[in-house]
This record gives sequence, structure tokens and C-alpha cells, in this order.
Amino acid sequence: MPKLHVITYGCQMNEYDSERVAGLLGRARYELTESPEGADVILLNTCSIRERAEEKVFSQLGSLRRLKRANPDLVIGVMGCMAQLQQGRIQARAPFVDLVFGSPAIARVGDLVARARAERRPLLDTGEGPLVGIAPRPDERRRLKAFVTVMEGCEKHCTFCVVPTTRGRERSHAPGAVLAGIAELAGRGCREVTLLGQTVNAYGRDLTPPTDLAALLERVNEIDGLERVRFTTSNPYNLTSRLIGAIRELPKVVEYLHLPLQSGSDRILARMNRGYTRARYLDLIAQLREAVPEIALSTDLIVGFPGETEEDFEATVSVVERVGYDNVFAFRYSRRPGTPAAAMPEQVPDEIKAGRNRRLLEVAGRVAAAKSRDLVGRVLAVLVEGASRKSPLEATGRTRCNRVVNFDPEGQDLFGEVVPVLITQALPHSLRGALAGREAALQAAAAQRA
Repeated sequence: MPKLHVITYGCQMNEYDSERVAGLLGRARYELTESPEGADVILLNTCSIRERAEEKVFSQLGSLRRLKRANPDLVIGVMGCMAQLQQGRIQARAPFVDLVFGSPAIARVGDLVARARAERRPLLDTGEGPLVGIAPRPDERRRLKAFVTVMEGCEKHCTFCVVPTTRGRERSHAPGAVLAGIAELAGRGCREVTLLGQTVNAYGRDLTPPTDLAALLERVNEIDGLERVRFTTSNPYNLTSRLIGAIRELPKVVEYLHLPLQSGSDRILARMNRGYTRARYLDLIAQLREAVPEIALSTDLIVGFPGETEEDFEATVSVVERVGYDNVFAFRYSRRPGTPAAAMPEQVPDEIKAGRNRRLLEVAGRVAAAKSRDLVGRVLAVLVEGASRKSPLEATGRTRCNRVVNFDPEGQDLFGEVVPVLITQALPHSLRGALAGREAALQAAAAQRA
């Protein structure tokens, strides 16, 4: 049986795409291996959001070249966003690569790999293929959590972003296919799913008849065996009162939302073509907090966007302090080929971007630490994911608000269970706690959903 090794870079959607590729090639009798040395096919699933991510891929390809020299029959392929955007550059810098194909062509991976092995010449495919939704293949361990892509592509055309080029137009998976895949996962013991999309809250607009994410969540909420449902990434432009109501009303939909702001300056938001203002974003946050007082919020921010002044940057800092995010992902602006922002004047020097990024992370860390301290003394429902990485004698899991909690399981195997944990200490990147009574778990869950 031929062996397949997959190396994944980037976002959760890439992780899910890698699982879909493994599933499709599994039908062709490929067996996954953790060892690149023993593989017959090696695929690199790539990211193009930042230049650094692309350089990691080229570095990895350099390491794999020795395997190709030792085994000329080895097929090395590059897939994903970088393959779609940098196809010519890949072939120029790594001519030994046999196969380059974009995310829209995943449905054809079986044929592409077969052709690469048979024809022994470089193949390129960046055309759009049919949507394919493959549930992750069963493995030796129980899968407690899973990603499920419900829509692909993006049509927002933010001036800094390559996703419309690398992922194509918005295409929603049919509700029936999504629900069948999730039901299969739940039947295998999966307790939590995260619905994925570049703009996941735009789900269903392209279907006939049209639908929306709130309607899909209502149906996912009814699937037996599931404990929690998450979704990401949402765009403020598409956040509706129906979706806010679904977060409030549906018991399995967690009280957590990732809502990228990108900048707190109206001038920069307009240059980014984000489609909303600072005031509109803050109004959405107010609506969310009114409907779901316990909601935890995270965001993405870009510092050093072309033309960003100190005043613009301080406007972003002020939103971080005002909203009080539980988590912030801050990135220095990186010029992406072919995007309007790459050609904009007033590019911010790297040293200024680095300084602003450092200052922003300091503020975000202080705000998040305060949010963590507010949880001390509370009993939270924790979905146990296994043993702690730092101590095998401790269990680890996550709350509904997506906080990592480590605690003493008191000798019990609690994997896959939802248990009540009294939070005793807030650490920089996690919480510590102690098991509480079952009655406390019911009260905690009720309080979070109230």
C-alpha cells in the first residue's frame, strides 16, 4: 500500500483541507504516514497570508530535495493558497516539485497524484473543481473535535488579502451534506465541531433557495452526541441579529465569537475596504454583549497598514481596551503580490511596525489577563481533551469560552467528558482549577447559557 505524508501550514481550513485530501487519497488505497522518509507521496498544504509563511515552505522543500534525490519515484506536491498564488515561483525555485495545485482543485487530487506518478513530468492545476466534503478518516484514537468547512472562497476583496485569488468565489456546501458529515463525526464520538469559512457568516447566500448560518446552526444543534458547536471566521459586515440570536438561544452553540476588527481607525478601515466603521463594529459588540452577557471575544488586528499614522494606531489600541478581548491575534502588515495595498504609497517602515506590534500585544495581554482573573472562583464546564502536555498526571480541556484549563482528574479517565472545574488560578496562557461537584456543572452550564 503506497504511503502519503502531508505537511500542513496555516489556518484551520488548511487543516481540514489536508484531512479531505487524506480521505480522497485513502479511497485510492494511500495510507497516511508520519515519516516523510517512508512516503511515496509528500504534499505540502501551504499558506500565503504572509511572506514568512511562504519562506517556511521553500525551506521545507529544500529539506525534502534530498529525499527526491535518493528516491526519484517520490512525488512531491505543493497545494493550497501558495500554490494558487505563487505557482510560477514554486516551479522556478523548486523545479523538482512534481505537482502544484490550488485549494479549488482538491476534488481532483486522486487523478492529479496518479498522473504525476505515471507521467513523470511537472503538473499544474489551479482551476476550480467541484466542492467536496470528506469527513475525516477514522484513526486509532478517538477524535474529540473536528473542523468542518461549510463554505469556501471570499468575495470581500479587502485590499490586503489574497484569499479571493487563492480560494476563489464564495461557494456554500449544501446543508444536507454538512449535516450528514457532522452526524457521521458525532457517531464516531466527536463532541465538538467548528464550522469553517473565510467569511463563515455569509454562508448560504449563494444556495438555492438561499439560507443563512443561523438556520444551519439550528439544525446542527439537533444532532445527537454533539456537545459544542463553534464557527469561524466571521466578518462584521455579515453579523446579523439572527446569528446573534442563534448564539443566545441554541444550547450547543458556545458563547465565543472571533470577530476580526483589523483596525480601529475609520480612515484605515476604508483603505482596507472592510465595509464597516469603528462605530458600527462597536455597536455590534454592544448587541452581542446585551444578548449574550458572558460572551468571550477574540479578534485579528493588522499594525502598520500603508498610511497608518500614530493616531490611527492609537485608535486601534483604544478599541482593544474598550472591548476587552479575551484574545488578540496581532500581525504586522505584510505586502502580498497582486493586492491593492501592496502598491499603496506610505508603506510603513518595518521598525515602526515592529514597535507598534509590540505595544499592541502588551495592551492586549494586559486586557486578556484581567479577563482571565475575572474567571477565578467560578465553576466552568470543561470538555476534557486528554493529559496536559506539561504534566501527564493532569488533565486538560477547554471551556465553552475557549479557555484552556489544567486540573487534577483525581485518578479518573475523563477523556471526552464535560466536567465542572472550579477555577483557582489565572496563568498567562491558561487557567488552573480543581474538580467540582456534578451539581456545580449543571449550574455552571445553565449560568453560561442564561
